[in-house]
Amino acid sequence: MCSSKLASELQLGRLFDYGYKVLGRIKRVNQQIDQILIPESLMAEAEQALKSSNLETTVFFFGKPKCRKLLATDILIPNREDYARRTFGHVHVSNDFIIREFPKLERRGKTLLVTMHSHPMDDLSFGDANTHLNVVKHYPYQLSGVYNNGKIFFYRFENGFEDTPYRVLDLSRFDRQTRLFGEEGQLLISSSTTALVGVGGGSTKIAFDLASLGVGKLILIDPDEWEEHNRNRVFIPPECVGESKAKSVQEIIRKYYSDIEVEAYSARAEDVSDDVYARSDILIVGPDSFTARVFGNRLALRLKKPAVFPGAGISSKESELSVMGGSVQVFIPGSSPCYECVTSITQLDVMKETLDTETKKRLTEKYGLGDLLEIPTAPAIASLNDVIGGVALWEIVKLMTGIKSTTDFQIYDALKSELKPIRVVKNPSCPACAKPENAEVEASTPLADPEELLSTLKKDDEP
Repeated sequence: MCSSKLASELQLGRLFDYGYKVLGRIKRVNQQIDQILIPESLMAEAEQALKSSNLETTVFFFGKPKCRKLLATDILIPNREDYARRTFGHVHVSNDFIIREFPKLERRGKTLLVTMHSHPMDDLSFGDANTHLNVVKHYPYQLSGVYNNGKIFFYRFENGFEDTPYRVLDLSRFDRQTRLFGEEGQLLISSSTTALVGVGGGSTKIAFDLASLGVGKLILIDPDEWEEHNRNRVFIPPECVGESKAKSVQEIIRKYYSDIEVEAYSARAEDVSDDVYARSDILIVGPDSFTARVFGNRLALRLKKPAVFPGAGISSKESELSVMGGSVQVFIPGSSPCYECVTSITQLDVMKETLDTETKKRLTEKYGLGDLLEIPTAPAIASLNDVIGGVALWEIVKLMTGIKSTTDFQIYDALKSELKPIRVVKNPSCPACAKPENAEVEASTPLADPEELLSTLKKDDEP
């Protein structure tokens, strides 16, 4: 980026013959930007400068783009001597200021996000529009901001000049965590959208913790309703029993963290449109159902989204604990092994979860299966969910902020008080990801004919 060339463009933008020279470049500009996030302290500093004089004033926001969002981290405010021209209706920042100050921020990996000026009207003038189209040749994410008597507008060019939503963040409640990953890390969290496939005991814990971290948006998907026995391991008020898990968690978060956007779907994960999941940055797949996890895995593959798979389990023999623990897997498409590379799903597992009650009863009587098709009710306790949820949450924070590299697979053994990473590798025969690139990914594992499978199982059992 040549700052001296940009300085010339900024000046020329005000001097060009308006209209036709602007229209000649319109087709080459298409800024697909959904929102800009600005810390409250930066916005207060900008407003103070913009309203401090009757003459037009300019401020610059720098920061980083993230997908279709902009994260403002720094502000540049020219001094009085840094203006080449400044009147009640026009303002030009000097070339020297741009050449001197812009490279300092660029060397820190920042880019120009907003050129904002005080203005006697809400809309951009032809001169502002022309300047905008010149500047975006060098800074493609740059928005043009207008400050008019306390009103603030940000404009992008996307099929014409359009108003761009902005969000001002009060970072004071995140003071203890910004000491860990800085304000930029917090902006990365606050601009993230996370979809939770399943909102059970462990995933609800993660949803509440993400809200306290200040995540930008949560998408909650679960078809079930809360039962009284769920309340032993998750904070759900008694009046929520019998209500939709997804909807009630949405209402709780909205009540106590009103700055968090929450969508809720009382539906099976398979029945929610891919368009909903596509709005997320990270998928969290937490159900204890193999078929739901397979769906989440293949969804991550289709949409090329990172996914986190937390899971916990307890088993006992003769009233004595034999297993108590869980695992957390992080799947990054194209980089790490997928869920089905690591976990084998049998046709019997699929049958247990997909056959209806009448079919199970008929097949059990016909083949003498006993409880083979039944899913046992496993023990559950808050302490185990909290540990697995906490491990998963740290991996999610890593994905959002890049503060550390993620760990592909970790196992927690509560009986030995051990948490350790396990090396996992891609399965060259994986039914989900061992396919040619760009091949269509099936949504789930095809179910074999139950009669044929159970007939085979019965023959195998015969002497």
